[in-house]
Amino acid sequence: MKHLQNALSALLLLSFLHGASHAQNTYPSKPIKFVVGFAPGGPTDVISRILGKRFSEVLNQPVLIDNKPGADSLIASKLVSQAENDGYTLLIASGSHTINPSLYPETKLDPIKDFSPIGLIGDSPNFLVVNPQVPVNSVEELIAYAKKNPGKLNYASSASTIYLQTELFKSMANVNMTSIPYKGAGLALTSLLANEVQVSISSIVTLIQHVKSGKVRALAVTSLKRSSLAPDVPTVNEKGLPGYAASTWYGMLTSPGVNAQIIAKLNSTLNKVLEEPEIKAQLVAQGLEPMPTAINEFTKFIADDQVKWAKVVKDSNAKN
Repeated sequence: MKHLQNALSALLLLSFLHGASHAQNTYPSKPIKFVVGFAPGGPTDVISRILGKRFSEVLNQPVLIDNKPGADSLIASKLVSQAENDGYTLLIASGSHTINPSLYPETKLDPIKDFSPIGLIGDSPNFLVVNPQVPVNSVEELIAYAKKNPGKLNYASSASTIYLQTELFKSMANVNMTSIPYKGAGLALTSLLANEVQVSISSIVTLIQHVKSGKVRALAVTSLKRSSLAPDVPTVNEKGLPGYAASTWYGMLTSPGVNAQIIAKLNSTLNKVLEEPEIKAQLVAQGLEPMPTAINEFTKFIADDQVKWAKVVKDSNAKN
């Protein structure tokens, strides 16, 4: 009887290994879909199209970009979380993925359990800028000015990520600035140029031409490390606010329960593509610093980021 049980266990193990090997060897056998939670033309969409074209070439299957904008990418996230667990529906996520659970707790969408994390794509630092009429030239001077003039400075808020990045700055610096919400980054920029708002955190790619022309003044970048697009601009972390880090990350996930061998193949493909000089150059031109990661590293990153932003949401009394 014991021999029979051992034989059955061995057969089950062989069957599992064969199934896993077969899944890896035959995947992909049909088109793959990249689901994007934002409209065409935005940073997430552009990044998706750069990667999608190369994925299609490497995996010998078409990659379709499916834009599902709305609700800070929640529509796209729900779609992927409920998709077949076959690895053909992938979410190209941004920083909102770890912010949404705190802003929209009623959705009960877990950023890890309801997905299969694949890998980090990269990190996109923002500029912290001021209108030139604000008499400051550094982060230290901005903090000192804001403390002397509580509530006098307005800052532009065009998305939950930008709002919370600025609220984190306010909290760590212990300053009071007023949030002025806008429906898009373009409108926020127009108001900054007109000095209707005095402070803004926004994409380096969007702002760099205005920084070079002197229409806005860059005080710092928001990532822990300096950006290759603006190497002479210090980080907030090194100039006045140690520990501050609030860049926008991008990553790739799929539905829960996908075969581990398929996830491993997608992770290795992503990391390989991110290391290619041509792809790397295209992403850097979009303000994104490619960051190949292991699956477990990306999973831990998501968990840590969720905890970080949950505190900011609570401390700022943010409402969705």
